[in-house]
Amino acid sequence: MNRYDAVIVGGGHNGLVAAAYLGRAGLRVAVLEARPQLGGPCGGYEFLPGRRLSFTNSPGSLNPAVVTELGLAGHGLRFVRADPTVVQQFGGRSFLGWRDPARVDAQLDAFAPGEADRYRALISGLERLGASLRVSLDAAPPTLDVLRERLTDPADKALFAEVFDGSLTDLLDGHLRSDQAKTLLAMLALNAHLVPPSAPGTAVGLMMRPFALAAAGAGRPADAERVALRGSTGLPVGSMSAIIDALASSCRAHGVELRTSAPVDRVLHGPDGVRGVVTVSGEEFTAPRVISAVNPVHLFRDLLDDTAMGATVRDEITATPMRGSAFKVVLEVDSLPGYAGLPDGTDPDRVRACQFRVGAPLDGIEESVTAALAGRVAGRPLMWGLVPTLTSPGLTPRGTHLISVNAWHAPHTPHDGPWDTTRTEEFGRACVDTLAALMPGIADRIVAHRFMNPVEIENELGLPGSNITHGDMLPVNLFGARPHPAVAGYRTPLTGFYLSGSGTWPGGYVTGTPGRNAATAVLTDLHDEQRRTP
Repeated sequence: MNRYDAVIVGGGHNGLVAAAYLGRAGLRVAVLEARPQLGGPCGGYEFLPGRRLSFTNSPGSLNPAVVTELGLAGHGLRFVRADPTVVQQFGGRSFLGWRDPARVDAQLDAFAPGEADRYRALISGLERLGASLRVSLDAAPPTLDVLRERLTDPADKALFAEVFDGSLTDLLDGHLRSDQAKTLLAMLALNAHLVPPSAPGTAVGLMMRPFALAAAGAGRPADAERVALRGSTGLPVGSMSAIIDALASSCRAHGVELRTSAPVDRVLHGPDGVRGVVTVSGEEFTAPRVISAVNPVHLFRDLLDDTAMGATVRDEITATPMRGSAFKVVLEVDSLPGYAGLPDGTDPDRVRACQFRVGAPLDGIEESVTAALAGRVAGRPLMWGLVPTLTSPGLTPRGTHLISVNAWHAPHTPHDGPWDTTRTEEFGRACVDTLAALMPGIADRIVAHRFMNPVEIENELGLPGSNITHGDMLPVNLFGARPHPAVAGYRTPLTGFYLSGSGTWPGGYVTGTPGRNAATAVLTDLHDEQRRTP
């Protein structure tokens, strides 16, 4: 008797967040996950024998409300707040993202005199714009046209045009002088995107933090959350899968049933709305409310028919490009190398415990993305990485460490033939060679490795196109258009059917906000129904 108050399709972090909120409210909830384990890219995965990590490395955008309201600390979730939060090398000299803004400013001014003031002025302008636009990350989003109409100040209007209509390259060139400062912000704005920085709208990625700050209210200027670099949340002890473990524990504490290896075949519906789902094995789960937390293209292409919400909506969502370029590198090393180019007096152990980035100037990023779009492998891989065994020492036996790297701009479909073992190993080795500029001698310390190409990641995680954000995060794909104007506010025209996940506002990355917002929509509608019932 699989009868529930709500069924959630997809056991990634957003699906689990939604389930925990609904279970906490007293609903009988089931989560159906296609894979053998929960969590999607955040869940644990055995990359090497006995070595489990997550595909994602850092929860820099995790919504603190989710952690607090669901009591995740009580379910074992703990964070280590690294300081510095990030290291990135430029021409043999390493930049360190200290939590102390003064130490960051000194490095920016070393790149170019006065660069810290220009950098802070740009960040302050973006924060002012975020406040003026009054965009909430915790509610259904407005359309772009509505956002434009909210601005009255000429300076805000001019900056809006730069960010939303212009390109990231033009924005950074217009406000900063040094290639290094431009690269720091470019890698934030374009993380995981297969869109060149010269394309219109590519600067909008810099607005996510200003939107979050505006929603949270003003804080002290020195607050870690107000630093323009990621990493303020801290690193979870136990790797990113510790977030999933805590969410699953919270779900179980509220009576949520968690099913794995249960791929959904189709959503059941009738004249009165949604009726539940049926799995590939033929098992039915009936419920008057269903939340989808999977990629919208997969949902509308494979799980819904034309009669659910109309053929037009279905066709338009199904046609959404899923351009991804994710490549995974996991290295087990017998010892950790030193980092090149650290300032004198820097504690190397503190630096090794934080995130590292390997990037290129704007023209190099442009070249890398353009190559991938043409199906060619980038000559200079862009990478974000972490040594998770420093904050989670139980991940390997004593004496070895894991280095987890997410590389970008590996073409999903190479122009000269599909990915195979040889091509995968060659690109992985190119990533290691590039990493050696920051970590000299890294190749000689490797005792085991795992390289995963975009197609392998797509197949393992069920991510169409290996797109980890469930679609481009450009202005035309965000706000009231994500994933489609007809379904952009978590609710859909199909009564009782809701959307969540990275394909909804505010988009990808590990926030938990789409799951929280979808649960809020369900509970609000349920309250309204109960109030109308005599």
